[in-house]
Amino acid sequence: MKKIYSLIRACMSSDMNIFKIKQKKDSKSSKFVLPLFISLCFMFAIWTYANSYFEPMAPLHLQHIVLSIFAFMISLMVIVEGIYKAGPLIFNCKDDQLLLSLPIKRRTVLFVRIFKFYVFELMFTALFIIPLSVAYIRWAESLEWTFFLTSILMIFLLPIIPVVISCIIGAITAGLSGRFKYKNAVQIIVSMVFLVGVLYLSMNIDKVIQYLVTNATSINEVITKLYYPAGVYSNLVTNFSIKELLLFILVNIAIFTIALLMLSKFYFKINSRLKKVTTHKSSKKGAIKYNSSGVITSLTKKELNTFFKTPVFIINAGFGVILHILIAIVLCFKAESLLNAFDNGKVILDNISVLIFAIMLVASLTTSITSSMIRLEGRNINILKSLPVSTKKILIAKIVASSILTIPAFIIGDIILFVRFAPSIIEMLLIIILTILTPLIPHFLGLIVNLKYPKLEFETEAEVVKQSTSSFISVTFGFMIAMFSALFLFNIIGTINSLLILLIFTGAFIVIDIILYLLLTTKGVKDFNKLSV
Repeated sequence: MKKIYSLIRACMSSDMNIFKIKQKKDSKSSKFVLPLFISLCFMFAIWTYANSYFEPMAPLHLQHIVLSIFAFMISLMVIVEGIYKAGPLIFNCKDDQLLLSLPIKRRTVLFVRIFKFYVFELMFTALFIIPLSVAYIRWAESLEWTFFLTSILMIFLLPIIPVVISCIIGAITAGLSGRFKYKNAVQIIVSMVFLVGVLYLSMNIDKVIQYLVTNATSINEVITKLYYPAGVYSNLVTNFSIKELLLFILVNIAIFTIALLMLSKFYFKINSRLKKVTTHKSSKKGAIKYNSSGVITSLTKKELNTFFKTPVFIINAGFGVILHILIAIVLCFKAESLLNAFDNGKVILDNISVLIFAIMLVASLTTSITSSMIRLEGRNINILKSLPVSTKKILIAKIVASSILTIPAFIIGDIILFVRFAPSIIEMLLIIILTILTPLIPHFLGLIVNLKYPKLEFETEAEVVKQSTSSFISVTFGFMIAMFSALFLFNIIGTINSLLILLIFTGAFIVIDIILYLLLTTKGVKDFNKLSV
């Protein structure tokens, strides 16, 4: 037992420093301020969202239905969030050789990996259950102590089945990808297809909510029969039964144990297959040819190669690009019906170029690629610094690589909308210019922030892409700029000529890009030269 505890403690200590910021005077309070602030903001948003569901249900005495629906939705989000985190946290980890060389049972190693994954999802679930419970207290007709016991236990029990499902899907994906030359491609494709499916459902959320209010009872029956934990949650709150609670605990333990035994039979075969290097021998007679290219071109190829070899990087950073194209396609067929939901829908259609720009603006500003590029260098940063290349060219190459990954895709989305709505030639030209200028803002910003908070030591790529301070700051700041810009656009649309709006944003973004470029090539260069492992 001591070995398991020590192993868990060692694995968790290297992964739980999610938002830790290095400072000259590293006080204990500074380690918790940022994650606490983020958690409170997120829980406040969930509390507000839960109240919007409880309000129409309270007069009908159906508050318990909201609990079962939220339990189902939380579990679904844990699966979605965990499906691509399972790979880097469980399979093909960097410390495999070290752990497997220790006098520890291999099944114990697998248990520790899944337990670490479970702890992450437990914290994720708590961010939903706590504000949901607080909202329920406001609308409940009566409360007993069993409600608080149930809510606390659900934080620990609700993630178990979703974690098991995520691990099974992750194992299947990893097992399939290990059979192919391009191992990461299968994981990327499967994850993208799954996320696109969830996106399609979320885009019809207004119909879902309307149907929910009118068919609450029947939906609750379907959910409770389809997903056992959701029904248990609402039953324990409304009619607490110790037998039902104990049965639920035993069911979760049994499912976890069975999953652990099943995965242990295939886990190490999958891991060895993922680490296998596939080679293809080919030779041609004649003189050997060498390809040479410029410094920035070579560095750009290196960055692109790193991006396409990191599935979690592609899924997390590239999804906004795919989202833009999908929204463009959806608008081609459902523009009128979607815009009719807004009071000024007719005005937006009359100023369609502003809408095209707004869609691209939100998608590009919420797509963060460079915020992980410095940290992904890891211990190779010293090798990169030793190259006979100027720091400025190294940083510019990262911007160029990010632009190659985003700008062409955004332009494709623009062209789809151009064909459908046919704005004027001048407006199309300005939108294309803005499509080049706008993504540069998060690219410059992400790199500047990543140089400020590099933290080059990490265990998995998921820790870099999903759990770093630089990623959070870049995405949050980009999201804020996008939301304020979109609100500004929709408030002035119809009152100012659309061509003038595009010209104003073009001038503003040129100034912002120049300022960020100067910051990167001055302060950013100094921060890069200070890096070392």
